[in-house]
Amino acid sequence: MVNKTILACVACFATACATTTPKPAPPPRRPEPIAAKELPKDCTPWSPAALPPAVVHERRSIEEAQNLAAAGRELLDASKDRGKPPAARQKLVSSAADRLITALLADPYNVEATYVLASTYARIGRAQCAVNLLARLAKLQKLPSLAAAAKAKVDLLFGRGDYRGRMDPDFFDLRDDSRFREVATQF
Repeated sequence: MVNKTILACVACFATACATTTPKPAPPPRRPEPIAAKELPKDCTPWSPAALPPAVVHERRSIEEAQNLAAAGRELLDASKDRGKPPAARQKLVSSAADRLITALLADPYNVEATYVLASTYARIGRAQCAVNLLARLAKLQKLPSLAAAAKAKVDLLFGRGDYRGRMDPDFFDLRDDSRFREVATQF
C-alpha cells in the first residue's frame, strides 16, 4: 500500500510538472547608474587675497611635510623611467601628487613640496595649477626664513646659480605660456 501511494504521488507530481511551465527568473537588480563627475581640466587662477590666514608654527607638522615631500620627489623621479609602462608611470605621478598635497596640508610653508608639486602639474599639462604654485613660491621667497630654500628652487627653475643653464625639464612646455611669463617676473 505504501508503494502504491508513493507511485501515485510521483505520477501526480510528474504530471503536474509536465503541464505547468516554470516562471522565468526575475531580472537582476542593478543599482541606478551614477553619473560620472566631470573633473576640472585645470585650476582656477590664484589670488593672494583668497589665501587662508597664516598658520602658527605650533600647528604645522614640519617633519611630516618634509618626509612626504621627499617621498613625492622620489615617486616623481621614478615616474621618469621610460622602461616602465605608461600606466605605471601615471600611477607614480598620481601618488607623488597625493603625497605632495598632503605635505602642503601638513606644512603650507614647505618650499620643496610647493616646487615639486608645481613641476608635477607642469608635467601633466595642468598649467594653471603649476603657475599658481610658482606664484606661491614667489611669496615664500619673500619670507626671510624660507628665502634661501626658495631661491635654490628658483635657480633650478631658471637654470641660474649652481645650475648654470640646466633648467628644470618639467617646465619646458610651460615656458611659452603667458601665465608662466607673468609669474616669472615676480622672481
